[in-house]
Parts: sequence; structure tokens; C-alpha cells
Amino acid sequence: MTTQPTLNDVLANSSLLVTCGPGGVGKTTTAAALAIAAARMGRRVVVVTVDPARRLADALGLDMDSRDHEPHQVHEATEGTGSLSALMLDAETTFDRLITERAGDPERAAAVLANPVYRSLAGSLGGAQEYMAIERLHQLHSSGAYDLVVIDTPPSRHAIDLLEAPDRLVTFLSHPIYRVLTLPSRSFAKVTNAGSSAFLWLVRKLAGPKIVEDTIEFFRSLATMEEGLRTRAAEVSVLLRDKQTAFVLVSSPRAEAIAESTHLVNALRDGGFRLGGVVVNLVHPLPPPAEAFFDLAPGPLADHVAYHAELFALATSERSEMAELMALAKGAAEAELPLLDGDIHDVAGLKALAEMLVGP
Repeated sequence: MTTQPTLNDVLANSSLLVTCGPGGVGKTTTAAALAIAAARMGRRVVVVTVDPARRLADALGLDMDSRDHEPHQVHEATEGTGSLSALMLDAETTFDRLITERAGDPERAAAVLANPVYRSLAGSLGGAQEYMAIERLHQLHSSGAYDLVVIDTPPSRHAIDLLEAPDRLVTFLSHPIYRVLTLPSRSFAKVTNAGSSAFLWLVRKLAGPKIVEDTIEFFRSLATMEEGLRTRAAEVSVLLRDKQTAFVLVSSPRAEAIAESTHLVNALRDGGFRLGGVVVNLVHPLPPPAEAFFDLAPGPLADHVAYHAELFALATSERSEMAELMALAKGAAEAELPLLDGDIHDVAGLKALAEMLVGP
């Protein structure tokens, strides 16, 4: 008989933990609480947020923003041998660092970094932020400085984009248009037909010749790093599917959140990613069923009984929704967090949440 794993097992046996789920379910807070729980087990942990909001930094009491490229240590979060650091990701800074590492020499790197097309794409190119999140994750994981890297992904749809980013990069590098643009000048002139020449002429007329030249030069510069980019993308793709990588889905019991979470569970499994745990947050307490009262006169007692009945119906409905998700995620660790009176906004609150997740 197989024993049901716990979140303690997941935290103890993973080197990479990815939290994912719908928006507005407390995913960032849960990621931070899981990171604290692992650090209190004696592990060296870094938690990374891809969400541009400052919730993680504020809850951990850190004065940092996404321009800080290195992790900040959170001393109050741990005791003993464990440690916790936190990092807010900046895609553009990570992209610059990747170019510098892969260019091969400082002059080539400087030319790419100064290219106006690169500068406009680095922070806004579709998929660039997702890929840079994965790139930074790989850097932290392979540095040897941490036992566990926890990454807090954006809401569900963007999280799937993030997980597919390494594979999409390889597809982009194989695209015929990219292959043509990266050819040397003479070869480029031979393979471009009249139609493409007319297209480039039109682009030059509309946008100016400089932007066309800068674009072609950017892609040719990128071609010199292609082998390194392909290798890293392949490494990241393997890492995300490694047996020591666990995905923890965070949801709420709302019907729309459960539906989105169900879609995400299926997407993870279709992509070959391991679902390690499911945390359902913001769950209403289940009160005992009330005895039937008949012919109550209007007043406080009747209002209280009616409220109790509504709460019982809501909590019962939530558990029905949760049961469907848990059945789909069978084999993963399970945890339930109650709806709290207020938001968690400091390290003390995160520690309390960590104890709810994994025990003292």
C-alpha cells in the first residue's frame, strides 16, 4: 500500500519547488510560507517571485525591488542551520546577464546590449519574461548555494507559458525566418526573393532603414550565441521535469478557481511535470449541522440560525468542489488552509501559516 505523501516530504526531498495556480488565491503568501517551513527544517532556501507586485518583499519585511539582482537574506524567518533568502525577478537584468555570459567576448556582448532593438525587446518581448524567470531559476539551482529553490509563478495561464518557455526558445531558433535573418549578408541577398525584398523595402519606408539594419544585426548577433542558448534551454527543460522538481498547486475552493486549477493539473501532466502537492486556501470552516427550528420569530436568534445554515451550505459546497480537484490530483500531498480574519503581512504571520501547512 502506497503511503500518502505530505508537504514535509515534498519540502525535504525536492531541490526545486514551483508554486502555481489561479490569481487571487494567496499563491505568493503560500510560496513564502513553504520556503520558511523548508528553512526551519534546516535547508538553505531561496524564494523567487515572478509576480511584479511587492507582496513577497512586504511580507518578508525586505526593502528590495526587481532591480536587485541578488537574493536578500531574511534572518528573522529561521532558526538553527537553515537559511531563507528572497529575490524579485527582473527579466531585463537577467536577459542582460545571459547575453554577457553567452556572447563569448566583452565587445560582442556590448554590441548586443547597446543594440536598440535588443533594448526594446529585452523587457517586453512575448515570452521573454517567462524565459528569463526560468533562466534565473537555473542559475540559482546550479550555483550550489541553495538546497531548495522555490519559485512563485504568475497566475495559471502565464505559468504554463513560463513552463513552455525553454521549448519555445528552441522552436524560435529553428524558425525559417530566424534562419534567413541570421545568414551572412551575401547569402541573405541570395535567398531572399522578390517578395521578401519588397517587404523589406516597405518596412524601410515605414520605419526607416536604421531599424531594419538594427533588427537584422541583432538577430545575427544572437546567432553567435545560438549553441549556448539551445544547450541552456535543453538543460532547463530537463530540470523542470526532474524527479527532484515538485510543483505545488495553490487554489481556493471557489468554483472558478477549481476549474482553472483542474486545467492546470492536466497541463502539468500533459507536459511531463510532477505534481507534488495541492494546497487549497481560503476555506470556510465547516460548522456542525444545526437542529431544525420551526416558527422562529424575527430577531437575532432567527438571523443567527439563518446565517449558520448559509455557512453550512457554503462550506459543504466548497468541500464538494475540493473533492473533485483532490481526486484528479491523487498521489500528491494535500493541505487545507482556513479563511483567516485578516491578510498576512509579516514574517510572524508567515511562520504561523507554515505551521498550518507542515506542523510545528
